[in-house]
Amino acid sequence: MSQLPDENGRLVSLLRALQAPEPPSDFRAGARHRYLEAIEARYRREVFAGLVAALLGLVLVVALLVPAVEPALFVAWLAEATADVARWATGMGVVLSLVPLVVWTSAALGFAASVLSLVLLGRARALALVK
Repeated sequence: MSQLPDENGRLVSLLRALQAPEPPSDFRAGARHRYLEAIEARYRREVFAGLVAALLGLVLVVALLVPAVEPALFVAWLAEATADVARWATGMGVVLSLVPLVVWTSAALGFAASVLSLVLLGRARALALVK
């Protein structure tokens, strides 16, 4: 049984024998920059395509529902939703005007302190799991 010569080893040795200049240092940085820009552009295209598809689906649903539902019913629902938002905004305005600024400040500081403590606890636990 005869053995075949190692083709991969021969190819590697031939490639190593080639004299090629080292690429300039800014070539790698430029290539990385162009690569990151291309990936970012691809993600933008994907997001835009998803947005267009979602809007198209919404238009299709509305186009199919409009003949099935009376337009007056849609206008009434829209008016009711607008009135609900106006009532909610009025209520928030009343609450904001009645509660003193000191209470809002203390509530915001308490919220920030609790979130910060949860983040620090989670980070400490994650570090403990790594060790």
